[in-house]
Amino acid sequence: MLSKKKILFIVNPISGAKKKIPIEHLVQKHLNADLFKPEISFTTSRGDATALSKQAVRDGFEIVVAVGGDGTINEVAQGLIGSSLSLAVIPRGSGNGFANYFKIPHDPIEAIQVINKVQSRKIDTGTLNGKLFLSVAGLGFDARVSTAFDVFGKRGLISYMYISLREYFKFDPKEYRIEADGLSIQTKAFLLTAANSTQYGNNAFIAPNALIDDGLLDLVIIKPANTINSIFISLRLFQGTLNQSKYYEVYRVKEARIYHDDYEAQIDGEPIRVETETIIKVLPSALNVIA
Repeated sequence: MLSKKKILFIVNPISGAKKKIPIEHLVQKHLNADLFKPEISFTTSRGDATALSKQAVRDGFEIVVAVGGDGTINEVAQGLIGSSLSLAVIPRGSGNGFANYFKIPHDPIEAIQVINKVQSRKIDTGTLNGKLFLSVAGLGFDARVSTAFDVFGKRGLISYMYISLREYFKFDPKEYRIEADGLSIQTKAFLLTAANSTQYGNNAFIAPNALIDDGLLDLVIIKPANTINSIFISLRLFQGTLNQSKYYEVYRVKEARIYHDDYEAQIDGEPIRVETETIIKVLPSALNVIA
């Protein structure tokens, strides 16, 4: 008889704006008890999920499940890079961009059923100044919104849309110089995003043609536009046709150095501070994911 797989659920109890789920009950009822031996841990502050996933590697677990949003998933993944463990996801965030890419159900019972199938694949990840990202990282307007959203106090799509609208009328596009895989680009941009997958979250497709396992990042530049054209850009973002806009440029790269005077950046929706040089890199086939 085969031994059961040790599986750890790392739960962020405050992710998103949704009703909290009885994770212990759902795991006990719906996880395949013939395949898995589960344990559950809860985070209390930033960084906990990474520490717990690193400990899971040391303790001989085979799968770690991130129960939370893109920020929680990112933290869990940080502890798994370079190991043989697989990442699984029960999405509970505000945007759920990573889960949406893989079409992982938002319903926790259905997400557990995905885990029960134990179908694993390797994906790329990226780094921004050495910090891991799974879906997107960038500079400009999305970084400004991430910073403002982080301190706003209320989560959810409505709050995010309010912050985006408020910040739009205060935001000034920045100048960037980009050196990437033999290219040299000088541009003024509303935002500049390195996309490993297609979307920010909430089905906002910043890089509709990005692939998470092709060994490349889609470096997306959105040029400044007036208010009317910005409305059409926003519509295209949610229609998955942003790449058809004349304000859209994309370069597929393995590495890029970006020079700027912008000190805000975002990694999978979480704000960070940067200096005047930002380096992005792809890490091919760096993570095992159950999806």
